[in-house]
Amino acid sequence: MKIPLWLIGLLFAGYTAWCINYWHCNVCHCCDGAAAATTVSETSGVPLFNWNADKPVDDPKFSEWKKDLLATKGHQGDTIVITGFYRANETGGEKLALARAASIRDMLAPEFPSNRVKLAAKLVPDDGLASGSTPKVSADLSWLKMVIKNEDSAIIESDKDVILLFPYNSTEKERDAKVDAYLKALCEKHKASNITFTVVGHTDEVGSDESNQAFGAARAKSVAKILTSNGIAASRITTSSKGESEPVAPNNTEEGRHQNRRVVITVNR
Repeated sequence: MKIPLWLIGLLFAGYTAWCINYWHCNVCHCCDGAAAATTVSETSGVPLFNWNADKPVDDPKFSEWKKDLLATKGHQGDTIVITGFYRANETGGEKLALARAASIRDMLAPEFPSNRVKLAAKLVPDDGLASGSTPKVSADLSWLKMVIKNEDSAIIESDKDVILLFPYNSTEKERDAKVDAYLKALCEKHKASNITFTVVGHTDEVGSDESNQAFGAARAKSVAKILTSNGIAASRITTSSKGESEPVAPNNTEEGRHQNRRVVITVNR
């Protein structure tokens, strides 16, 4: 039986339309039908917000999303920028957007310290969020790279650790009033308690394993000396060296080597 050409063309056109519609609704999730009701971003734990709401909806997957985010943490010392969204017809404008960003910041605490978070606001196009509609992603997160001079020291705080970065070939924390003041305040905070401190020195890979092990130990001891001079008993401080064995950045750039020249102070609560 010979099939008319017009019928073949009609079948081909129908198949093509079906393929386009399937891709549009099930792959890019950008159609208005039921197939686009949920997207990957809306089921992955990313905080979602209702219309005019400054707090995200409860999501059991948020803790896993937070864990994954904190596992990246950008590079050592980088700041996270949380940009809250607002839409033209939402009440509050930029104030609402900043409140949304602040909510996510608070949800990242205490694992990610607030002094390494910046908030921003952004007007976004209408994406269908309205009263009673499905909540939408209303914030974006990005990393702001920490930039320090290679000859400078630096202080980086996390939830329980303090990281001090060292200039090249230095075993002493450079004469830095900011670092001195920080360590003094840290000691004052814990002087009257029984909390102990673990101080670990690290190096870049320049030099031999033996010399870097010694450099790491010297850096740890120099910081421990500052702690004892500010009232922390030596019996409460444990020092050690990891040498070059635990880099946090590539050693093939000066920036990366600077990240690796560090002392980590852990407050053992």
